[in-house]
Amino acid sequence: MNLPNQITVGRLLLTAVLFVLLDVWCRTATSGGWIWYVAFTIYLAGMIGDALDGYYARALGQVTAFGRIADPFADKILVLGILILGLTLPQVEALVPSWIVLVVLAREFLVSGLRSYLESRGTVFGASRDGKAKLIIQAIYCGALLFYPGHWMTWVWYVAQITLWATLVLSVYSAMNYIIAARDTLSKGAEI
Repeated sequence: MNLPNQITVGRLLLTAVLFVLLDVWCRTATSGGWIWYVAFTIYLAGMIGDALDGYYARALGQVTAFGRIADPFADKILVLGILILGLTLPQVEALVPSWIVLVVLAREFLVSGLRSYLESRGTVFGASRDGKAKLIIQAIYCGALLFYPGHWMTWVWYVAQITLWATLVLSVYSAMNYIIAARDTLSKGAEI
């Protein structure tokens, strides 16, 4: 297994550790504090790993089929897992509207389905710029969710609010662009 894929697998393991930490220890932390900073640090390591695995895959010429599948999978598990757990964590649940989580989940299923279908037909259907922008905004939002309960800083609450709504807008916008791109690709000869 090459270095980029090892980093991706490491990210998945860190994600599992993060989820256990959130569900077992952060949930019962009555006043926030240091345990949330540990969660934020693990999350940050996972997001840095996301940048590193892609960088090394391209720089070392080690782009693999496994990496093309596992890297976005690791991204989705990390971000969506935090959103879903956020719905149940009393310290942050007010910052995680369930209907927005449903929209984000629906977008991820839709885009993953389109990508799988088109790539099974031999058409490369990679991430777009607006899809990458959506991931960056989601990453900031999730980071704010994990950082906020540490000391309840007002500016972090505002960052979470702004990036929450930006996540919604970019999720819908990028989904529409993926649908248009898929339609255009399919109309050029592929059959549904």
